[in-house]
Amino acid sequence: MAEMILPGTYIEVRPEGLIVPGRVTVGNIGIVGTASKGPVGDPTVLSSYLEARARFGDYDAWVDGASSELTLVRALQLAFSHGATTVIAVRVAGDSAEAADYMLGSASGDCVRLIAKTEGTWGNNLMVQVSAADEPAFIEGEEHTGADPISLASTPVLKSARNRVRLFTAGDGLTRSLQIIYDDDASAPTASQVKISRNDGALTFAAPLDPADIVTASYMVDSASAVKVTIKLDRNEEVYTVVNGDDLAADINRSPGGSVWVTAEVQANSSELPNLLTDFGAFGTGANTHGDDGADADEGKYKEGLELLLNEDAHIILAAGQSESFGAELNAHCQSASTDAIKRDRIAVVGSTLGASLDDIRGHNFDSDRLVYIAPGIQTFDDAGGVQVTLPGAYAAAAVAGLLASYSPQISLTNKPISVDGLEFKFTSPELTQLVQSRVLALEVRQGHRVVKGITTSTNTAWHQITTRRIVDYAKFGVRSAANPYIGLLNNERVRGALQSTIASFLNEMVADEMLVSYDLSVTSTREEERQGIVNVTMVLRPVFSIDFIKVTMFLE
Repeated sequence: MAEMILPGTYIEVRPEGLIVPGRVTVGNIGIVGTASKGPVGDPTVLSSYLEARARFGDYDAWVDGASSELTLVRALQLAFSHGATTVIAVRVAGDSAEAADYMLGSASGDCVRLIAKTEGTWGNNLMVQVSAADEPAFIEGEEHTGADPISLASTPVLKSARNRVRLFTAGDGLTRSLQIIYDDDASAPTASQVKISRNDGALTFAAPLDPADIVTASYMVDSASAVKVTIKLDRNEEVYTVVNGDDLAADINRSPGGSVWVTAEVQANSSELPNLLTDFGAFGTGANTHGDDGADADEGKYKEGLELLLNEDAHIILAAGQSESFGAELNAHCQSASTDAIKRDRIAVVGSTLGASLDDIRGHNFDSDRLVYIAPGIQTFDDAGGVQVTLPGAYAAAAVAGLLASYSPQISLTNKPISVDGLEFKFTSPELTQLVQSRVLALEVRQGHRVVKGITTSTNTAWHQITTRRIVDYAKFGVRSAANPYIGLLNNERVRGALQSTIASFLNEMVADEMLVSYDLSVTSTREEERQGIVNVTMVLRPVFSIDFIKVTMFLE
């Protein structure tokens, strides 16, 4: 809309020429796997291995790859150690997953059930103790209706500056804070006061309350009527001083400010004080539910985990611990995510099974520019078992994914070192040639351990190099980022010209960064397309290619 700045002088600001594309990346990893801790089915963004362990716990000792070993954190360790910076992780679990719990009793029976917040064996390390309170308990937000008489539920009440009584009067719809006086004050309460009898908690008001009025009280209770509940995990503790099971459950479940580790379910006798428990009781012992990781998650559970990543900003996809047999699912996921409907262009990395022979590996039937197949497995130190172990190619895939995430799209993995202790097999040069010709990203022993050639499984030579797929995906992300602010603007020659300039600025950056050799770009719309709100962006991209080998010819004179 034009704005008059002087009589007869108008200025209309058209900001299309100032639109610039946002920053894009194709280096975020999406990963699915089993763990001993953390929420199941909840995509979680991680930025370090330390954060991964805090969220999902430690992995267990490696056995043989067929003993339901935990997969997620082991794969995350390899990904982060090879350069990953942003990972979106999804924990999956089998039907055996259980959250550890502990039942606190009272004089008449069950009082409060404490339950670990997430399924897994981590909850079996939780301990609970109930001891005599060493400080007063604080009751917060206890409500009563205005029907007389009203008495506080817990006694004796202590005099304290923390004590509060608020009165909602239905007649005028107002809530007032009342001044508190106690039973040792001989005067009667005024309209702005309430008197508390400390021994029995009886409340006295200046005038009878309407049954629709609401009294809300927060107050201190003598420690003789309370217990101290201590929940411990390793060296850390949470302490709650409470007067009954209901009070304990309210404190634990409070949000924010409640327990980090457990939730509480009140039982039939929650109005009673929990029984003393002198020694720490362990969650998951006796009749209590033992925590289970659900490490038996099958391919169906992993597929469900991939579905949760479908709309996340992830570009390199892993199924932790899942080898060649899961490759078709990974490829199907990437193909689905990379459609124009979802617009989450991505590639997946999968590895060979443990003990797979050369013929098994090169005999795969993968053919996709969005799937990278890695062999052989790797040798690395197992923190849980304290020994060096041989892991299948599924974990080599995690290491390569981290390496891939650490590089710009145009940088090839060819000849890049991989930081592992050893390889499952040391293939000979002819064997490596066969693997590369079979579209396998092979690892070799040469000045350490290296990637032979950074390739996809595609038989289409246009998509043979991983860099080509990543460069094109990067361009697609960038063009979408550049074009999105134009949605809803006028479809005319001026705006289309601005759109072309914005996209060109992004592509020029790709040329400057040596992702593209050059490009052609046009932004057009026919008259009929203008009426339909359609703009055609046509690009011809000429990506760079990496040097895969150097042929040297020597003449001696």
